[in-house]
Amino acid sequence: MIEPQGDDPRGRLIEQRVRNRIIEYFELAGSFAAQRDYERAAPIAHVPYEVINQWEDQLPRGLDSVDDWPDVYTADEIEAIKKFHGVWQETARVVPDDYPSLRDVQAMPAWERLRCEAETAMGVFTRRGKLPEDRESP
Repeated sequence: MIEPQGDDPRGRLIEQRVRNRIIEYFELAGSFAAQRDYERAAPIAHVPYEVINQWEDQLPRGLDSVDDWPDVYTADEIEAIKKFHGVWQETARVVPDDYPSLRDVQAMPAWERLRCEAETAMGVFTRRGKLPEDRESP
């Protein structure tokens, strides 16, 4: 973990912020309605690919070192991330590369599994909710 230096946010505070972004990601991936809202709000975005690619953005270190992640995650949260990631990998593999419509992607069984697993992970993360972004939490 990076140690804080002066007023530059580092270390645990950054990890808390990353954790909060993961919660927001699960809110999007776990809700077909949220995905449709996103499509309406940002019509130039291809929402299925956004959902796929944003997960990679949330895990810049990948899952190789997940067991060494900072203590901002509970054991249950880490397990939820691992389970979601497995479903995500399969979904990313089967979503066509030809820019299918959100409606067509949401009809895919793999996308429904992704939605369900994100919803399950969201339930795990909401037990504690978001952590502060302006100060380190205990």
